[in-house]
This record gives sequence, structure tokens and C-alpha cells, in this order.
Amino acid sequence: MNHWSTHQLTEFFAAVCEARDERLAAMVAIERASEVLETEVGAVLSGDRRVEVAWGVRGDVLEDALGSGPAATVEVPGLDELFVAEAGFGGGDHGRLMVARAGEALGPEERQLLQAMAQTLGLALANIRLLQAERRALESLREARHDSLTGLPTRVLFLEKLEETVREPAPASVLFIDLDRFKAVNDSLGHRAGDELLGLVAARIRHCLRPGDVGARIGGDEFAVLLHDTATDEAVPIAERLIDAVRRPFRVAGRDVFIGASIGVATRTDTAPADAGDLLGNADVAMYQAKTDGPGKVVVFAPHMHAEALARLTLNADLQRALAGDEFRLQYQPLIRLADGAMAGVEALVRWDKPDGVRALPADFLPMAEETGLVIDLGRWVLHRAGEQAARWRRTMPGLVVSVNVSGRQLADPGFAPDVRGMLADCGLPPSAVTLELTESVLMNDPATAIAHLAELKAIGVGLSIDDFGTGYSSLSLLQRLPVDELKIDRSFMGHASPTVEDVAVIRAVVELARTLRLRTVIEGVETAAQLTAMRRLGCDLGQGYHLGRPADPERLFAGAGRPRHATPNSSFITSATGESGRLRGTPSTSTSTASSKKATSPASGAASGSGSG
Repeated sequence: MNHWSTHQLTEFFAAVCEARDERLAAMVAIERASEVLETEVGAVLSGDRRVEVAWGVRGDVLEDALGSGPAATVEVPGLDELFVAEAGFGGGDHGRLMVARAGEALGPEERQLLQAMAQTLGLALANIRLLQAERRALESLREARHDSLTGLPTRVLFLEKLEETVREPAPASVLFIDLDRFKAVNDSLGHRAGDELLGLVAARIRHCLRPGDVGARIGGDEFAVLLHDTATDEAVPIAERLIDAVRRPFRVAGRDVFIGASIGVATRTDTAPADAGDLLGNADVAMYQAKTDGPGKVVVFAPHMHAEALARLTLNADLQRALAGDEFRLQYQPLIRLADGAMAGVEALVRWDKPDGVRALPADFLPMAEETGLVIDLGRWVLHRAGEQAARWRRTMPGLVVSVNVSGRQLADPGFAPDVRGMLADCGLPPSAVTLELTESVLMNDPATAIAHLAELKAIGVGLSIDDFGTGYSSLSLLQRLPVDELKIDRSFMGHASPTVEDVAVIRAVVELARTLRLRTVIEGVETAAQLTAMRRLGCDLGQGYHLGRPADPERLFAGAGRPRHATPNSSFITSATGESGRLRGTPSTSTSTASSKKATSPASGAASGSGSG
């Protein structure tokens, strides 16, 4: 063996430390040790004597030859008997550097060199672990400060930059951006498409910003923008430019995807808070108001919004308690066959009997339920409760059909169709006993996805109705593709106690369209005898409104309060436009609503009417 020196040991340490990971470092150490000590075999053993890395022989072969304990010699297939030498590193518990040589054992000086190499390997491995830990810490810190999906700063870094900015005397504005209809994309196309969409949105946000402005992803589908030296009147146009950018179609998963954005604006001034968290929170509160006002809105923060935000938090907690405490009730409003005045069905309307004795109407609570997702659980409760009531009524009125208004969140919920099947089975109802109502605006938000969900429901056999028809700007081509059975004409077309020529003309056009498509028609908001007469002459199939019957508790619907003026309980089907008894593309229905007053619900909410017509 060549005489070794401290210089050689230094070179050994440097070569081992150049390795990027522990395994590569061990391999370098074995090769260098075997070369210097002129051995046929080398290995790094773990503390329990497993071969981690081997040189000159396969690791599994060497592990079998070594056995469970140290030995002076080892027999390896294909090689002569080898003399073994080992030296521990890391206190000996972490591992051992082993070499094996044919012909003669290592001498004392060679064993000292092996021990020095082992100790050097131990130091190098500890150094590599330390560097790896530092790299992981830096990566974790970067991940905490930069979003890996979009490359934008996270909330942590955004607040740091905002904190620096609010200390300056110049005004600064914060935009809080929430994407509209993003959840529908995620649910229909999958999370991978949703992630791709977020990356594309982030790119458009960057493109709209000025040099020095800071964009960030706050979480989920929420973004924020810090506008330096920018007052409110300058911030609003930037927010509107962002909304226009997000409104343009995105190419995701091979198709065009349309979403939108709602933006809240808060500005740091001499009178506004200088705390970064408060300023971001104010923009968040304003953003919520923007979403409440409708998609694609920009709202500037005002102090009174804090009180409204607190009220929303309280309402959300109360709703959770109300559902758990069985505080919701259903009332039912008749649907009247206009040809002969017989009852064709009813619409069931959800009410909230609060502990203080106040009965809240849907407009008071369903927008919050829709926003928080509680409408899915509430809708499930309404679906089953209405089914149970319909089953009781059908014992004496076997043709009665129950219709349940469905919110946008319910329609997108993968569990909704199974819920419908479960309700039918639990209540012993045939599918034809149920009609589901969806507002036109829900169907317009994402027509392709809506059609897919409707097809799944149609396959079950339930009827489908477009509620509030005339308010969602449906195209005729889309209407032909929707697998629906009924159009409920929105009560806004019944604008006068005695319908005008214009009122009649518009409603006649809808009725004739429905006949062409073989759809049943229901006119909402019949409140006067003159309206009833006019709608009967137009050939509307069904009517609903206070003149025909007010909402009532189920036990009082056919006795006393709420009884239809011009109707008696009748289970027969509607007479079709051709004069044949039977259905057009649907049957008359008993309609149940989990949503707010039809006119009180925003188009974005997707919730149907719940306060009744008339």
C-alpha cells in the first residue's frame, strides 16, 4: 500500500462532501477507500449491519456472506477468501465502513487509515444532512411565502409587504378578489383543471398590474393585490380592468371555460386603519358585499359593512343550530289547473320558526345557506320531508306529484342524485311523483355541466322544471337541449292587476314556445281575477298565486286557511296542448322549495323560490 498522508485524507473528505446526498457520498467513500487500501470489496453497513452501499460485489450477495455479526474473513462467490476490516462512524451506532481484501489482512497503519476514513465519512454525512435540512427549511420558507401553484406571494408575504406599505404616509389600496363560478369548474372538470385555471388567472392578474404593485394568492380561489400610492378613485378602475380580464374565456382541459370575479376595495388613508391585517380584512368584507350584489361587481369598503359581516356570522351559526334543532318547517301552496280550476299539485315552501317566535321567510336565510353550503343539508331535509308528506297525501290522491326546488350547489353536489333515489325508496314514491325545479339562472351559469346533471336526474325518472323562466336569458337552442318538462313563467311578467296588452303578448310568446317544445307552462303571481281570466284565455296549463291559494301548513292546506279558491283536491293529470289527457313532457307537480323568495335570490346563488307565488 502506498504511504498515506493528511493531504490524502483531506482529499478524501472533499470528494465525499461534494456528493449531493448520503448514498452518493457513501459510494465515493467506498471507492476511494478500496483504491487506497487496495481491496477487492468495500461497503457501508448500517447500524444493524445491513449493506447500504457496496463496491466490487452486489449488496445482497455481500449481505448474505457477512451474516449477522463481524468476522475476520468472508467468503464471496467468485472470489478467494477475503480478510475483513471495519471501522465505525457516528459513534459506531450510525454505521460502519468495511473493506475486504484477498491475500492478507490489513496492517495496523492501514487500519488506522480506515478508521480515519470512517470518521471522515461520518463528518461528511453529518454535513450533508445539515445542508439538506437547511435546504428543506429554505424550501419550506419559500413555500410559506410563495404559492407553488401560481408563483405569487402567499398571504404571509403579502401581509409583510402590506405592513411595510401602511407605515408610509402615501395612500395605498388593497383589492380582494374572489373568483365566481370557480367551484363549478373544479367539480365538473376536476382539481387538476382547477389548478390549471388558477395558474392562468394568476398570469392575467400579473398582466394587469403596474410596476411595483404586488399580487398574491390568499388561498383557494381568492387573490389580493396591493396598489402602492393609490387612492380609491384610482384603485376602482384597476379592479374593473381585472374583472374584464378574468371574464374572458380560459382554455382549460381542451375547452373554453368562463368564470368571473368579484372584488372588494379598501384604502389606507389618514383616517383609515394603518394595520395591515385590518386593511386586508376590510377589503375582504367589501368583496363579500360585491358577491352579494351579483357577479362581476366592485365594491369599496364602508364602515357599516363590519356590522353586516358580524350579522352574517351570527346568522350562519343560527342556521347551523336551526338545522340541528329541527326549527325548519314546510308550507305548501297549490298549483291550479287553469282549464277547470282543479288542484294539480302544490309547491312546498321552507320556513324557519326561530326560538324567539319569529317565522323567517326564505329570503332572510337562504342566501347565507347557499353561500356556506348549508343549503345542501337543508335541501336534503326538505327533499325527504316533502317526499314523506307527498306519500301521505297520495294515499287518497294517488296522482299527486311533489316538486322540489334545487339550488346550484345541490345540483353540482355528487351526492344529490343518490339523495333523490334514496328519498324515493324511503318514501315509497315512484319517480313520476317528483318534479325538481331549477332557476333559469342556475342553468345559464354553466349550461354544459347543468345538462349533464339534469340528464342524470332525468334517468332516474323524475320531472324537471325551469323556474323563474324569462329572467336568465336562455337561448332557444339551449332550451331545446335541456331535458326538462315544464316552464314556470316568472311573476315579473304579471306586472299589473289587469294585464296590459304588452303583458299578454310576452306571456303568449312563452306559452306558444312551450307548446312547440311540448313543455307544460305554469304562470306565477296570479293575484287577481282579471289575471286568472287572461291566463286561462292564453292557454297556460297551471297557475299559482294568492288569488288561487296561499301557502299553508300541510294539515290546513285542504281545510280552512290557505285553501285554494277555485280548486278542489284532484289527482288527475293535465290535459295536453293537443287535447289528449296525459303529460306533455311532464306531469303536474307538488313543488317544494329550499330557496329564498324568487325575486330576493341573486342569480349567482342558484337557489329557487321559497316564499311562494302571489
